[in-house]
Amino acid sequence: MAQKPNQRGATRESIKATKHNWPSRTSFHPSKYFRQHQATLTESFMRLLGYPLATIMTVMVIAIALSLPGGLYVLLKNVQSVTDQWEQQSVITLYLFPNLEDTQALALSHRLSAQADVASVEYISKEEGLRYFEQSSGYEQIMSSLPENPLPIVLRVIPKQAVDIATLSSLQALRDQLAAQKEVEYAELDAQWLQRLANILSFGQRFVYALSVLLVVAVFLIVGNTIRMAVESRRDEVLVMKLVGATDAYIRRPFLYMGFWFGILGGFFASLCILLLSWWVSAPAQRLIELYQSGFQLQTFNADEIVLCLTISAFVGVIGAWIAVNRHITNIELQ
Repeated sequence: MAQKPNQRGATRESIKATKHNWPSRTSFHPSKYFRQHQATLTESFMRLLGYPLATIMTVMVIAIALSLPGGLYVLLKNVQSVTDQWEQQSVITLYLFPNLEDTQALALSHRLSAQADVASVEYISKEEGLRYFEQSSGYEQIMSSLPENPLPIVLRVIPKQAVDIATLSSLQALRDQLAAQKEVEYAELDAQWLQRLANILSFGQRFVYALSVLLVVAVFLIVGNTIRMAVESRRDEVLVMKLVGATDAYIRRPFLYMGFWFGILGGFFASLCILLLSWWVSAPAQRLIELYQSGFQLQTFNADEIVLCLTISAFVGVIGAWIAVNRHITNIELQ
């Protein structure tokens, strides 16, 4: 009696014969479509839980990469908030030409006082300037030996606006306008410290942006390499799905959700690290604020920024997974 051949596993012909059982691509049922996505989302998360150590290591690397620019952003936000609360009376000092007469200087003083953006003008004559210089420098004998007073008439113009980063540009424009007066030899705005601070903040912002771009690229590479290894570990499964007629979109779906989970978990732990760090430094920062009797409140991630961090991290994870899985599933061809 003839024996039946021993069939252990499916042959290519038998697998291809099952293609007619694959769901039709032309029919679309929204409820079924979303149920499939929900099932794939849950299944991809359970796969991550199946490898807890590897998942934790990957998620924490992503979290550290995202928390660095996030922490610097919070630091810059607090520094910006502190500088916004600093208000100091601005002074524009006008040094007039040495040969200018007192009557001309007084006329200029009255004319400037009438401007809408000027609060007051202080007139400092040559003699007053010389006495102040002698008292502050201690060179009375040297100054008294000079044949004539070398100091010019000085006008101290006090604008109505207080000096801060927001009003710095308008005060500089006022300084340039006053410097254009024919009686003025030189005009100086007493806000160099604020200009330096503004330059430091601008440098810090650009540094944070550049670091953020580099670390986002690093997250792309981390997620892409992780998804590449996941595709290779499921190579046979991908091959079987191709044999039975699965589309690339169907094959790609679980890996995209895996990248989504890596991104969302990395963003969550990055936000948690930033919140914990802010809480840790809040006590000494509050004591420092009390010493300066300031009403400043330490700021950290708010709800909108946490949502933005999670959105960016999830987007980066999905895009990184998309690039990796598209490249590798095309290399898995039927033998």
